[in-house]
Parts: sequence; C-alpha cells; structure tokens
Amino acid sequence: MSRRKVFAVLIALVCMAGAVTAVGAAPLTIGAVLFGQDSFFQNIQIGIEQGAKAAGANVLVNIHNHEIDKETSFIEDYIARGVQAIVITPESLTASVPELKKAYEAGIKIVCFNTNINDDDAKKYVSAFYETDQSSLGYQTGQYLVKWLKSHKIGDVTVGILQCDRFEACKRRGDGFRKALNEANVKWTEAANQEGFMPDVGSTVAENILQSNPKINILWSENEGGTIGEVIAVRSMKLQGKVFVFGTDMSTQLADFLLDKDNILQAVTGQSPRVMGSDSVKAAVAVVNGSKVDYYHVVPNAFFSRDNVAAINAFKKEMAQ
Repeated sequence: MSRRKVFAVLIALVCMAGAVTAVGAAPLTIGAVLFGQDSFFQNIQIGIEQGAKAAGANVLVNIHNHEIDKETSFIEDYIARGVQAIVITPESLTASVPELKKAYEAGIKIVCFNTNINDDDAKKYVSAFYETDQSSLGYQTGQYLVKWLKSHKIGDVTVGILQCDRFEACKRRGDGFRKALNEANVKWTEAANQEGFMPDVGSTVAENILQSNPKINILWSENEGGTIGEVIAVRSMKLQGKVFVFGTDMSTQLADFLLDKDNILQAVTGQSPRVMGSDSVKAAVAVVNGSKVDYYHVVPNAFFSRDNVAAINAFKKEMAQ
C-alpha cells in the first residue's frame, strides 16, 4: 500500500474515532431550582422537562418552597455534581446572588425565569431571563373589569385585594391593576389590601376582609392561590351574586371555577408557564453550546373569562396531556 493510501486510511480512522466520540458524548445535565409547587410551577417543571427532552439533555429538579437556605444547598449540590447549566427562579434579588456567583465562577451557565437577581449582578452572571410582563397581568384583568362593570351596570365599586407583595413581581401586578381602573376613571375604593397568596390562608383572609368591609363587591388577587382563596370565601359566606372575583394566573381548578354555574370567578389573566420552562432550558443548552442568545424575553399572557368557554376548555385539554 502506498504512503498516500496509508495516510488516507489513517485520516479516515481519526475522523471515525472523532465521530464516535461525538455521538457517544454524555448529554448535558441541567439543574433546575423552583420555589413553589402550585399549578404554575408544576407546569413550569413540565415545560423544563419537555425542553430538556427535546434537547437531549438530562435535568435535575429541586423545589425549596421559599426557603433560601434550601435554595443555597441545591445550587451547591449542582456545583458539586458538575452540571453545565442552572435554570432558576431566584428567591431573592440579593440573597440568591452569592451562590449563583459561585456557580458562574465554576463555569456553569445561568438562566433565570419568572424572577431574577438584582440588575447589576444579573448582568454579570445571568445569560438569559424569561418572565411575564408582570404589570400586564394586573392591567389586562383591570381592563376587563372596567368593561364588565359597564356591561353589568355596576357603578359603586368597592374592591378587596389579596396580595403577595413580598415578591416584586406581585407589586407590579397590583400597580397594573390599579392603573387600568384609574385610566378608565372608574369610581372605585380599595377597601382592603392584605397578604394571602396560599389558598387556605387566602380563604381565611378573604372572609375576614368581607366581614370587615360589607360594601365590597369585587375581590381581586395577585396570584393563583389568592384567587382560589377568594372564591372559597365567597362560597362559604354564600355571597354568590353579590361579590364577584377576578384573579391572576390560570390552573385547572380556576378553569373549573370559571365554568361553574355559581358565577363567582369572572376572569383571570394567566401566564404561559410551560413555554417559560421550555424556553429557559433551550436557552441554557444554546449558551452551553457556545451560541449567543438575547438576554431578555417576555413570555406572552393568556387571558380567560366566562365570555370564552372554548378557550377554557382548550386549556383544560392541554393540561390533561
């Protein structure tokens, strides 16, 4: 065999070896950190898992239920495991930073969704951020409420609000809701504004609000848990037809409330959690593979009301898959 042929065979063998290595390379491992277990975060997790599957990546998921020490330990574990990326909804603008900084310095790519760390540190350590326009969640429901009040010929509006303002996103939702009412020059009174973002606590707080403020005819909540709590409170106090609920976020339970003949829950502005989770993972994989991605991404809203039963049923069908 000539030297030229021998050289060609050697080149072919090297290329084959490279191809085998590439094909047989271990898939990426992504660590995910969530701070809740409600329907919103359950669907984010589904989106994360779907995105990882589509990308051929492995994903590890941990949920800390708003305990910053657990968040820290999860990130530490991911660093020790040598994950290539972390997708996370940080618990705190500041307290979440030190451990994420360690992950970044260990060569791990970071993508945030739903919440982020403070702007200065995010610019240093975060490759991409996916969120809903939080103000628009409240604003869109407020706009619908304005139209609803006119169509029902309700002029004297007294509102009770369940909030989750310990989180910056919730404050923005509240600001958006109030802005929509004020822009429309609705004559309304905010009679109560109390924290209650979990269903059990929310129902108790809502009952207390209604007992203390009998003029309230509209309840609004900044999140899913509070919306559920408000509906339960109106039912338990038998105020159907007197107090109407508007809310934020969407779930199968809230879909059922919208379809219920009791006519309590009127409308909610929901997020798109599966899209948020899936897109966050896609961005993480892209960054790990050396691609550039845009930093800021707004995930679209999804609006649901009693006026559009078809949209509610379509949502329920999607959630059943």
